[in-house]
Amino acid sequence: MKILLVGGGGFIGGNLLRALHGAGHSIIATSRQARASSWPGVEWLALDLGLLASDPGHFSFPDDVDLLINAAGLLSVDTQALSLVQDHGARALFDQAARRGVPVLQISALGASAQSDVPFLNSKGMADEYLSGLNNVSVVLRPSLVLGPGGASSGWLAGLSPWPVIPLLDLKARIQPVHIDDLAGAVLALLRHWPTESVVLPLVGPEPMTLAQLIDRLRAAQGWPPARYLRAPTLLTEVGSRMGDRFGWRALNRQSVALAQRDNLADPAVLASVCGYRAAPVQTCLHEWPTIAQSSLRAIRPLMFAVLALIWLGTAAVCLGPGYDWGLRILAEAGVYGTWAKLAVVSGALCDGALGVGMLLQRWRRQALRLQLGLMLGYTLCISFILPHYWFDPYAAVAKNLVLIVATLWLLWTEPRQ
Repeated sequence: MKILLVGGGGFIGGNLLRALHGAGHSIIATSRQARASSWPGVEWLALDLGLLASDPGHFSFPDDVDLLINAAGLLSVDTQALSLVQDHGARALFDQAARRGVPVLQISALGASAQSDVPFLNSKGMADEYLSGLNNVSVVLRPSLVLGPGGASSGWLAGLSPWPVIPLLDLKARIQPVHIDDLAGAVLALLRHWPTESVVLPLVGPEPMTLAQLIDRLRAAQGWPPARYLRAPTLLTEVGSRMGDRFGWRALNRQSVALAQRDNLADPAVLASVCGYRAAPVQTCLHEWPTIAQSSLRAIRPLMFAVLALIWLGTAAVCLGPGYDWGLRILAEAGVYGTWAKLAVVSGALCDGALGVGMLLQRWRRQALRLQLGLMLGYTLCISFILPHYWFDPYAAVAKNLVLIVATLWLLWTEPRQ
C-alpha cells in the first residue's frame, strides 16, 4: 500500500513510520522541512499545515496514494496556531484527499469535540467533524494519553517519576493511557480491516487509572516504590497556569489544568469490534522506557536551570544592593577605583541578571549557557592571576566556580538543538 503520512517527523508520526515501513508499505512522509530519506521505500516531502490553511497550492497531493494518515499535531497554548494547523490546515488536506477519492485515517485525541472548551481538543474535534462529513471513507482514531520514548507528555511524566513526593494538578481524574506500540498496532490492524463506512474510534488502555497511579507504574518499572502525591494548591495552580499561557509552557497552562481535572475514558471494546485490536495494560509495555538514567536527566535539568537562574539573578540583586560596597572593596584590592570600579560593579550585575533571565527562556538558553561558561572562566582566571588569595577562602567561593563550570557544560551538551 502507498501511504501519505503527514507529520512523520513527530512522536506519533515517527513511530507510525517505523511500523508501516516494517510492515512493507511504501511511505511518502511529510514534515515542515523536507528531509533526506535514509530508508528504502520512504520519500520525504515538505508540508506545513499552517501554510496550507491559507495557501492550498502550498502542497501538491502525490499521485497513486492509497491512504492518507494525518498524524500531525501541535502542542501549544496559541489558540490561533492550533486552529490553523489542527483544523483549517487539516481540512485543506482532507479536501485534497477527497477530490482524489483517497481514504483518510486521522489521528485525533480522546475527548476531541467541536464543542470542547479546550483549544487543543476543540481544533481536533472541528477537523474530525469536517472529515466525517466528506464523501470518502475515513477513520478518526482518538487515542488516550500516549506513552513512550520521545513523547512530550511522556518526558514530563518520566521527569516527575524519580521524586518521592510529587505535586499534581489533580488526584482523582482518571485516564486510560496506551503505549505508542499499541497505537502503531491499532493502525496496522485498521489497515487489515478497513471499515466500509466512516467511523470514530477510541484507542484506550483496558484499565482506568489516576495520574498518580500511572506515575507509580512508571516508578515500578524503574525499581522504585510508590510515591506520595499532593494536590497543588489552587492559588498556585491558577498563578502557574496564567504564567504558562504567558510564556508558552507546555506542561503547565490553563489548557493542561483543564485536561488534568476531568475524566477522559472510553470503552476499549469499540475498537476491538471494528478491527479486533485491544491495547495491552500499560505496565506490560514499560520494558525499555523509562530508565533511571532518562528519568533522572528529565528531573534534574529543570532543577539545575532554576538553581542557576536563582544564582545569577540573586548575584545581580546583591551586587546592586547590600553587596555593592563589598564589590568596590574587592575591585580596590585589584587596583580599580572610582568611576571605573562603580561601572564595573553595575555592569557586572546587569550581565549576571541577563544570564539569569536567559536561563529561563528556552529561545536564549543555549546562548546564555555559552556566555555563562565564558564569564565564569573569565572570572576564575582573573581572580587566579590578580587576587589569588581568594582561592584560600574557607568557604571555597572561587573553587565552587569549577562545579558550576562542569554543570554548565553538562547543561549545554544536553540542551536540545532547535
